[in-house]
Amino acid sequence: MTQLLQRSRKPLCGQANSAGFTLIESLIAVVIVGLMAAIAAPSWFQLVQQRKINISQDMVYQAMRATQADAMQQRHDRRFSIRDRNGRIEWASHPETTLSSQAAAWTPLVEGVVFAAIDNTMLSSGGTYYVKFDMYGNVKAGLSTVTFSTGGSQQTHRCVVVSTMIGAMRKGKGHTQVNSNDRFCY
Repeated sequence: MTQLLQRSRKPLCGQANSAGFTLIESLIAVVIVGLMAAIAAPSWFQLVQQRKINISQDMVYQAMRATQADAMQQRHDRRFSIRDRNGRIEWASHPETTLSSQAAAWTPLVEGVVFAAIDNTMLSSGGTYYVKFDMYGNVKAGLSTVTFSTGGSQQTHRCVVVSTMIGAMRKGKGHTQVNSNDRFCY
């Protein structure tokens, strides 16, 4: 019986032992993988960019809400400030009596997100944009919008809008058509 098993393992006369892949099979597999990567790469890049800008929009929205809540809880005016420092956007929440340049805790946004060239209507002073909230949570100095982009088309824009004097806020996204207020981000 063992001799029979040993004989069956030996190649028959004229047959070669074939194990592994040929060079052509390997090249075909590499080409297929390369084509799939080339097709998927732009979609993956766009997904990463959208994720960055959405996270930044959420951070700014939550920070503005927190500044408004702090003003009401602490019963004094507060300011939400946002600036571009060395190509990176950062924000701070501080008392109205503290200058933006003296604010201690600046929090950076996600890297690669910049101020959009359109629809930024926040008040500014010394390169810092801001919105003020009084002790009741009302906006002290007018309605405003801050718009972010990762570059490229207006569909990649995201904005946070302070839409009423009583401090109502909302998030918006970029469009190719302007709305009734001549804004692309709504």
